[in-house]
Amino acid sequence: MSARKGWNIISRSYQEKTRISIADVHYGPISPGESELKLLGDVKGKDVLELGCGGGQNTIVLAKWGARSVGVDISEEQIKYARKLAQENNVDVSFYTGNMEDLSMFTQESFDLALSSCALGYSQDLKQVFDEVLRVLRKGGFFVFCVVHPIAYRGRKVRYGNRRMWGLGNYFDRRRRTWTWKINGKTATFYGHHRTFQDYFNPLVSAGFVAERILEPEPYPLHRMTEAERQKIPYFEEGYSKDYDVWRRIPYTLLFKARKP
Repeated sequence: MSARKGWNIISRSYQEKTRISIADVHYGPISPGESELKLLGDVKGKDVLELGCGGGQNTIVLAKWGARSVGVDISEEQIKYARKLAQENNVDVSFYTGNMEDLSMFTQESFDLALSSCALGYSQDLKQVFDEVLRVLRKGGFFVFCVVHPIAYRGRKVRYGNRRMWGLGNYFDRRRRTWTWKINGKTATFYGHHRTFQDYFNPLVSAGFVAERILEPEPYPLHRMTEAERQKIPYFEEGYSKDYDVWRRIPYTLLFKARKP
């Protein structure tokens, strides 16, 4: 099943169950957002493109912060949700249905900044994505993206007494990964690609980007947070708190900030 078909099936259920902030840009589950990590800089008056925008939350936040923001996603249902959410929040945002490997709807050097949160793992040709982002960025423009950390894909949860630990698998196994996602009564099968750290870094640099920062953000300390504090986490779904003793010991998110010279 393609990412497009899978997301069209579960979009509504996913948006109902997952709390995604429209006040801060998120960088993956239980990870600090832009307000803490400060990777984007001042976006006011800038043209910003989000790849794999999903329900449009990050794109909407950027518009609230003064950017001229545009979102692209492969799922028609996600884009439908994003347009409705933008209207409810009274922001002017443009959303397009499309594949991040083909940004031909945009001319060369159209954007000051590009962003992607946990979407690049669905792409088949990562180098093509990087080439396209480089093309649509203006000189000096930044590309900030996060993916699920390679280690989080290479293993399984193992129970020791009352605790769950992480049993590491083969880090170099690059076979296509297939999984079934069941959420609020909807079931969809997805596939993604096992990639190592170098599988992200080397194509990024060979495309012409200059890597400026690489982050493996530690998750929020859920065990010490009040419910009011948890409500402010940019991206939160209850399943991550159930396995928190695992996710606080291994990085879940890998973040890159790169610049077009």
